[in-house]
Amino acid sequence: MKKLEWNLNDLFENEDSFYHNVKQIKKELIEIEELDTTDITSKNLETLLNRHWKMKEVSDNILIYASLLYYKDVKNEVYIDRKKLAEELNNEVKERLKSIDRKIVELGKNEIERFKQENSNLAIYDLYFDNIFRLQKHIQDDETNMKIKEHTNLINEQLRTYNSLLSSMKYESIAMNDKEIEITSSNSGKYLSSRNRDVRKDTYFSINRAYHQRQESFANILHSIYKSRTEICHLEKHNSILEKVTFEENITPQIIETLIKCVNEHLYLIHDYLKIKSEFLEIQDPHLYDFGVPLDSNLKIKYSIEEAIEIIKNALKPLGEEYLKVVELLIEEGHIDAELDEKKHQAITFSWNTYSFMNFRGSYVDIKNMIHELGHIVNYYLSKQNQPYIYEDSTIALGRASFTDEIASITNEILLNKYLYENAKTEEERLFYLSKEVENYFTTIFKQTMYTEFENDLYKIVSDEEQLSPQILNEKYFTMQRKYYGEQIEYDDIGSIEWARLGHLYRWSYYPYKYATGLIMANIVVNSLLEDKTLSEEQYIAFLSAGSSMYTESLLKLLHIDLTNPDIIKNGFKTLENDIKIIKQMKI
Repeated sequence: MKKLEWNLNDLFENEDSFYHNVKQIKKELIEIEELDTTDITSKNLETLLNRHWKMKEVSDNILIYASLLYYKDVKNEVYIDRKKLAEELNNEVKERLKSIDRKIVELGKNEIERFKQENSNLAIYDLYFDNIFRLQKHIQDDETNMKIKEHTNLINEQLRTYNSLLSSMKYESIAMNDKEIEITSSNSGKYLSSRNRDVRKDTYFSINRAYHQRQESFANILHSIYKSRTEICHLEKHNSILEKVTFEENITPQIIETLIKCVNEHLYLIHDYLKIKSEFLEIQDPHLYDFGVPLDSNLKIKYSIEEAIEIIKNALKPLGEEYLKVVELLIEEGHIDAELDEKKHQAITFSWNTYSFMNFRGSYVDIKNMIHELGHIVNYYLSKQNQPYIYEDSTIALGRASFTDEIASITNEILLNKYLYENAKTEEERLFYLSKEVENYFTTIFKQTMYTEFENDLYKIVSDEEQLSPQILNEKYFTMQRKYYGEQIEYDDIGSIEWARLGHLYRWSYYPYKYATGLIMANIVVNSLLEDKTLSEEQYIAFLSAGSSMYTESLLKLLHIDLTNPDIIKNGFKTLENDIKIIKQMKI
């Protein structure tokens, strides 16, 4: 099997092609500005929109290409500069679209309807037009948009500082078996889950001390980003970041409020599980660093990339032949970069467009990450094949990552665990995979909701014009830890610095809750496909192929999920409750 490395030729054949397209976009920006000043007719509106969305497609490819190469070699100055160039160019293109949006608002709904009757080619932009008028009061004038652009550039600058800070992090070495072990981003997970309590404790303290030493820098970056986001929010006439995020997504903020409330009501389940785990591990005074150990006697499972791919294909068989063909194509044609390389960014796993990024080390977590990211890129690939560019990605027409984005990836995770559990050869193995499912609930629903609740608090602090100081961040995060993990845990002061390690806090607003709601909805998908038989393979493929061609509520109807039903989130805890009961009955 050939190496799992990217082939980016679908984006640009080489660097000459990349820079040629950068030059062309800069030229196009000037030309489209001139076209934008002409009187609008149905025909030249079509021309204006077609040219802009083509320009946006190319500028997005420029940003993706430059960013992917950066993550492959994070200390390469050429790649760092190229990524900055791509980000600034992409922001310019977004600004041009805003000016077109304003022109459409000025024309008004009635005039746009008349244009559509005159020119049937404008039909492709129906949802786009509808969304513009839905967002109408939040579309600003050129002067305001220049201020928004300045804040966006400030955020990008802070993110570059953050990435640079991450790549320069050094951890204290630890002692193990009379040897000195250097802790790095790439090996920390291994030692944090060690069965040797001193090893995992020392690793935990080593990492957290490193972040604690730089807590002022992390806090300043976070405060600057949140302050700029809050300024953008006010410039766009939203009352809060939460309102802005959910309004753009066209969902109600009550979904997040209901999630936090329901999770808080079910915290006893995870407290119960952590108590079971402590007893199983024979730990009388559990600390946070104790819970990375797998719940089994000493099961060591390692996978080669070839084995991982074979398991993944078998696990995904319930999704049908069409789905598996896309998986095969993406693996074979260079859409996954999984090979270990110290030049690569070591701390993240992600997907963008039809490309996935990770460092595969052969653990259960790695195979879980791979099948998760495959869910994302299969979703994108099918949308790309079935939708025009404007609707192929949920981040385009609706402005940001879709509420439904995590369904495809987490559905894959559930299928992986079911497959591994059903094919386990021993009771010990079954316990391992069952406990992984429970811990998936903890990390995906409970912890992601904890992060969301924490993020809520941070935006309130910034809105009240208070500083996000290390002291406030540590105190707030420590309060969250105690609530979510429970009072049966012994807490170390150094653990409150974990907020500094949460990349999503810096990169996005209100993203973690989507993992939580994603798992709840993914459970519904799996049950509908395998148990209830109320969802067919073809209907699931249709959902994955829809991109952003419809709003969230309509998209979820393809899966027979009604977001207005308040019992959906509550019902999401039934599987967890049952799993904990089974674990209690198992004797190893």
